[in-house]
Amino acid sequence: MTKFYGVLPARVDFLKNVYKLPENKVDLLVMGSEDVKAEASMNKERISSNRLSHGVQQKDFLIVFGGKIDKYKTQVLMLMDAVNTMPDLSVKLVVFGSIVPDMKEAVEKRCSDRVKYLGWATSDQSYDYFGMADVVCFPGRHSVYWEQVAGMGIPLIVKRWDGTTHVDVGGNVLFLESDGVEEIQSAIKQVKNSYASYKAAAVQGKDTFMYSKIAERCIGC
Repeated sequence: MTKFYGVLPARVDFLKNVYKLPENKVDLLVMGSEDVKAEASMNKERISSNRLSHGVQQKDFLIVFGGKIDKYKTQVLMLMDAVNTMPDLSVKLVVFGSIVPDMKEAVEKRCSDRVKYLGWATSDQSYDYFGMADVVCFPGRHSVYWEQVAGMGIPLIVKRWDGTTHVDVGGNVLFLESDGVEEIQSAIKQVKNSYASYKAAAVQGKDTFMYSKIAERCIGC
């Protein structure tokens, strides 16, 4: 039987609601993380080396954001403001990704001893940058990086969008309900204070977004 797959729950709904495909002909086939790259980037010695090379101490609580920075993801500026103004000086932020020209100045002026911008990154570099993180935060629209990070076993703070909550595999994600510096700060505090729980859930649920496991499920479809 022919089946049609959506890579997000929202896209599965689109196939059913717009193209009127029957329930038994559509299914979710998620994007994910490359096993070998994820495993290499999560090596403890590699993490320690990468953090030190970017001025991040082992005692720091590191947040990472990655992805294109444009008019659709201006919330990254709020994330930078949130970290820069938090009383907890152990919280640090690393940002990477391309920037549209009209947002370059806004990003650069928010860089500090607590917030670093690393520029554009290759696919391989993205694994190392995310691997450094205690938590990865995406306060704007959905990105394929969400599933990559989930497959690496790293906790997430992401904006809640209809049809994208599939990245929550049992307590690894804290969802932002709206835009705002105070809400981002509150989310960071919550994850930091309950970090062991978020991390355990992230590690336990990562198989859902590992491409080896996705391939196995697809073959069995």
